[in-house]
Amino acid sequence: MTIGRRQFNKIKRMLVTGLSLVMLLTGCGNAAQAEPEIELIDPVSSANITEVAVRRTIRKYEVLDGGVFPVVSEYSAGAGMKAADIGFFPGQRVVRGSVLFSGDMQDYIDQEKATRDALDDLIINYNENWAVNELKVRELNEFIRYRSIGLEDNPELAIIVQRVMFERDLLKKTMEDDEAIFLLDAKYLNDTLYRLTVNEARRRVTSYMTGTVVAVSTVSPGALISEGTNVSAVTDGHSINILADYRSAREISSAIDVYAVVDGKRYEITHIPYSASEYSALKASGSDVYSVFRVEDPEGMIRAGQKASVVILYDQKDDILSVSNESIHRDSSGFYVNLASGEKAYITKGITDGMFTEILSGVNEGDVILLDSYNEAPENVATLARGDYYLSYEGTGYLYYPDITNVTNDVKYGTVTMTEKKVVQGQRVKKGEVIAYITVTPDSVKLEELSLRLVRLTEKRADAQEAADDLNNYYLGQDVQERLNNAVASLDRQIADVTEQITEIQSAYSVKAFTSPVDGVVGYITDLSDGSILKPGERIATVAAISSEYLYAMNEGKSLLYGMELTGEYTNPSTGETVSFPLTISSVSFGPISQELASDRVFVMPAEGVTLPGGAYDPDAEISAEITAGESFTPSNPWEEWLAQQEAANAPAKQSYKLTGYLQYESDVILVPAKAVTVVGKQAYVTVLEDGKYIRKGFIAGGINPIRSVNINGTAYIWAIDGLEEGMVIVY
Repeated sequence: MTIGRRQFNKIKRMLVTGLSLVMLLTGCGNAAQAEPEIELIDPVSSANITEVAVRRTIRKYEVLDGGVFPVVSEYSAGAGMKAADIGFFPGQRVVRGSVLFSGDMQDYIDQEKATRDALDDLIINYNENWAVNELKVRELNEFIRYRSIGLEDNPELAIIVQRVMFERDLLKKTMEDDEAIFLLDAKYLNDTLYRLTVNEARRRVTSYMTGTVVAVSTVSPGALISEGTNVSAVTDGHSINILADYRSAREISSAIDVYAVVDGKRYEITHIPYSASEYSALKASGSDVYSVFRVEDPEGMIRAGQKASVVILYDQKDDILSVSNESIHRDSSGFYVNLASGEKAYITKGITDGMFTEILSGVNEGDVILLDSYNEAPENVATLARGDYYLSYEGTGYLYYPDITNVTNDVKYGTVTMTEKKVVQGQRVKKGEVIAYITVTPDSVKLEELSLRLVRLTEKRADAQEAADDLNNYYLGQDVQERLNNAVASLDRQIADVTEQITEIQSAYSVKAFTSPVDGVVGYITDLSDGSILKPGERIATVAAISSEYLYAMNEGKSLLYGMELTGEYTNPSTGETVSFPLTISSVSFGPISQELASDRVFVMPAEGVTLPGGAYDPDAEISAEITAGESFTPSNPWEEWLAQQEAANAPAKQSYKLTGYLQYESDVILVPAKAVTVVGKQAYVTVLEDGKYIRKGFIAGGINPIRSVNINGTAYIWAIDGLEEGMVIVY
């Protein structure tokens, strides 16, 4: 077959342009060897303007770019809250019931205490009033009993007794009304306590599975989280899916074959379609939408982090007579080709792949057909061979400590004065190490008030206990006895609360310093000078736990996948020594997670047992890491935004590491010189030399959408998924 000069030049321009725009990543493999002894066919007159109708395979297919991802479960906030703590970070193991994320509980604690105090006061006051009224009822009953004798002879006394009886009945009615109101108020307060308890539990997001965290929310402590916001994602460690560029369920179901190629091997896959509501929800949320496939891997060869090529074969016919599309014309009588004999042959067409069309009738195998174009003879020849195709990665990682704890002034009583700061930003600290020394000036008035309240509560408790022990009350009924015991219990709780406050005040007066809650790195230290008065709850410092020590790498191009293994390099600034160490990408930044958990960066974790050179565990390193400030800040005007930009621009350079690895690796595949490939639509073609003839052959190609080639001994190669065989001779 021959190709026109204009078409040939256009193909060359397309390949050069595609390679120069897309080919940013290179790799190495086993070279495909040229065969210099093969002599190319010289162009002759008719050979350059004709083709021979031959039998070939015609396919309609596309290859989707994909990857192997873990199956993840996302966890959302059960209630609106202020973020307080991320319990686990990517790469860390969790068990069923682990608290993944928690909100600030202080407002619930305050509400619960206020509600419980109100309930205790209600019980105590009701029982005190009831005791007084019950005593009055007893006195009135005694009066009536003693004055009811001989009333028929004493009408004046009868009137008095009737009035007392009326007063007694009215008091009983009042007591009944008070009890009804008490029961309603008590039910309301108990319901409030129950709701507070439930809502407090909803602020703790717990894992219902054992596995590994793969994504967390990026919110800072104090930021508002709406109910339903996803805050963490966990995988079970063994379930995987393949995600690829999205195609509808209808498109995929119309294919005659769908399979995946991972590391050069074919795997059977099953499409998992979205429901209409799932698809609409994903689009509405702004999340990227992917086609999801379950993969059959009985030998367990596939792992998360590998690249996958998903082949969708829409149609294929083998050994069918076909001609190139450029030879087919149309007039009022139908489609036809011009034969070299000068005849016009009308044809019946079958399927087409964009370059060739099946001929059902009108032309026979071997017929010579005229073309409208001219083609130069090929200049290069190569014999297809097997090798390794891979795309290399080289990037930069930065030291990162995301697990932060605020050190705040939690002394509630007295006046707190900071006397001496003992740390600076970036300093490593041990748990319990002093952050700042303080002095506390006692609040004697508050302590005296609480001591007096404790005395009065103790007296009330003695009276309540006496009433509960009174035998006269014992015979009034079980409900009465229960109310009296509840009053004692409420007083006990109030006594315990006041005692706790007194102990807390006395303990606060003995506080001499604020200390680090964990082994970590100081990310923030207050700029208040020594001698400053600290407000309640004021933040003194932020300490980032070194137990969560990572590198992070930017992933805007979505090429870095969870589970990929990388190599890190760090140069010791003192000795100049280069240290290499293994790393694994431990977070999912896109794909099977929602937009709320997606990120433009990935967590990269050192392999187990590896001390990160230059990190907090390296005793000779100077720490220069990205440490979250510990509170959220959103610029509200252009001036604040400009200040934030300036602060970021003037921040110390973060400690960096060189990261290398493979984005894709296909073992023992057919390598094809990229310049030999013609791409029409999404189909790839090469010219094969067979029996002294040039025959254009289509094949399923990896690395053409977009073109990603590897450089082997100065030649760029792509790889063949199907359709080409080792030893074939191609020309270009």
